[in-house]
Amino acid sequence: MERGPYDNPPPGQPGQPGQPGYPPQEPAYSTPPGYEPVPDRRIGVAEVTAVLALIAAAVAIFLAIDARDQGSSDAEVSQQVRQETQRQVDEIRSSVNQQAGSVDQTAKQAKNEAARSQESTSELSSQVSTLQGEVNSLRSQQSQMRDSIAKQSEAIADIRRTLREQG
Repeated sequence: MERGPYDNPPPGQPGQPGQPGYPPQEPAYSTPPGYEPVPDRRIGVAEVTAVLALIAAAVAIFLAIDARDQGSSDAEVSQQVRQETQRQVDEIRSSVNQQAGSVDQTAKQAKNEAARSQESTSELSSQVSTLQGEVNSLRSQQSQMRDSIAKQSEAIADIRRTLREQG
């Protein structure tokens, strides 16, 4: 019995890509060398401003058509469109300026925080240096005490020896 191209492979025979007996993939379907997927992007202020300007233009055109339908003269229509467009442009500028002010404020706060962190780091570094000096001093004292104890231990052993020899 002849099998069609969409039939499942018989049991025991390979049927997955990359296995022996499976037709190789055509080069046209493979990923080209050096291809890397496009990384995720964030939308910036310029893109938002451009979108808002596009929306403003669309609204201005809509208003122009609406005004023309009402029977106004071309001069009145163009005046209304200019006024509405200017109003929307002013709103967009105001919004962008507010965002820029917010970004400036955030940058100033970050700069102040960095300065405080630097001061804290300097203070901690100074404290660490002081503590290292104290540790070295204590180690020196500990070494002197060990030497003193060793000498006293030897002296006590000598005294015991002499007492045994006399007694």
